[in-house]
Amino acid sequence: MRTILGIILFYGRFGLSFSAIGFWFRRLFWQNGQPSMAGQTVLVTGASGGIGAAVVAGCAASGARVIAVARNPDKLASLKASVGDRVVTYACDLAETNAVNGLADAISKDFGSIDVLVNNVGVMLHDFVENSEGVDAQFATNLLNQYVFTERLVASGVLAEEGAVITVASGGMYMAPLVTSALCAKEAAAHDGTRAYAVQKRAQVALTQHWQQSSEKQGQRYYVMHPGWVDTAGVQQSLPTFRKLLRPVLRTASQGADTIIWLASERPEEDNQDRIWLDRKARKTHAYGFTRANSESTERLLRFLKTFL
Repeated sequence: MRTILGIILFYGRFGLSFSAIGFWFRRLFWQNGQPSMAGQTVLVTGASGGIGAAVVAGCAASGARVIAVARNPDKLASLKASVGDRVVTYACDLAETNAVNGLADAISKDFGSIDVLVNNVGVMLHDFVENSEGVDAQFATNLLNQYVFTERLVASGVLAEEGAVITVASGGMYMAPLVTSALCAKEAAAHDGTRAYAVQKRAQVALTQHWQQSSEKQGQRYYVMHPGWVDTAGVQQSLPTFRKLLRPVLRTASQGADTIIWLASERPEEDNQDRIWLDRKARKTHAYGFTRANSESTERLLRFLKTFL
């Protein structure tokens, strides 16, 4: 009964807002025009399809050089062929911490600095999978290695002093408090991919606020956004019933990518408040009291993440 009530509350409150209908309505009030990102270097993870590929194409069309990172080299080659020479590709399994550390070293060596990091990669795994290091692969992909990669690029000076980090979360975090024990399963019996996904996305919000508040370089900006409900391959595979029911109003990948590209180009000022961006506007991160009241501290989250390093 509690689950059914939660579904009713969630879809009743956010159904129109997160759908393509919400996007179409809000875009009526935006200024038209192609953003200019000439001379900028943008790194996008999870870039081989869906929202990531749309971000790559949009940033390249705006004049940026784009570093596209994903696991599948064949998909990356197809992306580069379709977008053009502004795209440089790196094949990397972002579920593997050692591989992510190697990627950070390669980016530092090959480019020296980047202007924007887009932490886009994300998975929802209904079956329990461990990476080669014995860590829950969903947790490693969605949170741990995004933390590792971002920290490495910032600490080594690869992220430019006026640079930005944009992390792609999910509207599902509105139904989840920050609970570290739900972030990472140690065995199949404890794995709940849907719940873990929502909590991992809530943790991304907490991490972004931490980075905002602790950044030593005041010119750097840190944003967390969610793209609304987008018809991606991940949704097709992980949430088939959801897609079947809502397919007519799901957003396209380009619509989901719009706020990411806008943030990368405009880099609006942040007030270090607890905010998440949707359709070019900063919005509250809590819709229900239980997600705030039951959330653990960001300090506890950081201690938890560091136990894996």
